[in-house]
Amino acid sequence: MKSSPIYNIISNPKRKSDCSFGSDGFRQEIRVGTSSSNSHELATISVERYTDDDGLTVFNMFLDGKLVKAGVLDKKDFTMLQC
Repeated sequence: MKSSPIYNIISNPKRKSDCSFGSDGFRQEIRVGTSSSNSHELATISVERYTDDDGLTVFNMFLDGKLVKAGVLDKKDFTMLQC
């Protein structure tokens, strides 16, 4: 069996399976190396979704804990926000 140099570990506390991205958010750890036992963290990506006080659905994307993208969904329109 050939080893892959890139591994993804997906976690979602609201789901039983770690392979699901989920509906309220997820965390994805990207690892690189020669095998699953010899791998090193390259980056962590997480996405969260919540409804704000105005009833808008807000999506935030983080790279290594820093907000890099955000957007707001108002019924049918999606607007990207400056980060």
